[in-house]
Amino acid sequence: MTTSIAAWRYQAIKKIKNFSDTAEFEINAILSKVLQKDFAWCLANSEIELNSNALSQLEEMENELIHGTPLAYILGHIEFFGNKFFVDPSVLIPRPETEIMVEMTIEWLGEHSDSKRVVDVGTGSGAILLSVLKRFPLCFGYGIDISRKALKVAKKNANYHQKNDVSLIQMDCLSGVDTQFDVILANLPYIPQDIVSDLRVSKFEPILALDGGLDGTAIIFKLLEQIKSRLAKPGLSILEIQFDQATIMVEKTKQIFPEGNIMIVKDLAGLDRFIKIEV
Repeated sequence: MTTSIAAWRYQAIKKIKNFSDTAEFEINAILSKVLQKDFAWCLANSEIELNSNALSQLEEMENELIHGTPLAYILGHIEFFGNKFFVDPSVLIPRPETEIMVEMTIEWLGEHSDSKRVVDVGTGSGAILLSVLKRFPLCFGYGIDISRKALKVAKKNANYHQKNDVSLIQMDCLSGVDTQFDVILANLPYIPQDIVSDLRVSKFEPILALDGGLDGTAIIFKLLEQIKSRLAKPGLSILEIQFDQATIMVEKTKQIFPEGNIMIVKDLAGLDRFIKIEV
């Protein structure tokens, strides 16, 4: 029995709707992935019959969606800040709200043309760092992560974006670095230990990138202490935080940078999402 693109798409969307609020988008995406055509082509050629190999791949991906696997892992990539980045289950999937960090960094670097050294701590896929470096190709970029598997993904993305001069280093925060940086960025684990395993995100994305210790602040506090001696003047540091951590983060940061300009920046949903430090 043969099945056309249109017939398979209709049935797949109908089934996935029971599990996802974005069923149509997800089905369109895996169709494009398997057929290696853009979605406009799929629509224009919707009566074409799918061969057995394509059907097998589509059904496998459909089952992954039903079981909750994030679309980005199924496709093997995601768009972030207008660019394509490869991802797999060894790295956190970059979120749209994190693009705000990139925007703030680009704005600051545009006003500080002498600033050259940018480090991304907990770089994961490298999406944050590489997005900044694509705008400022003369900057030196350093991506640090405790996970060797994550750094392999970052290396793949650096090669894809032709940023082969980026230094990718396996390290726990900035513990082995004495260099001063003009910009220090980090999206570190910030979810409290006792709730992280109950969250849906932890079933697919790496616990190492989610578990922030007892109250979710341990790793960020550790980095803040290290930043004190590693942030140049003028310098910028932006750290992503959990929405309910703003007060404790500001208190800690003011202790470390009593003369720094410290502010909390909200995300697109109006939630406290970043602590921004300027010295």
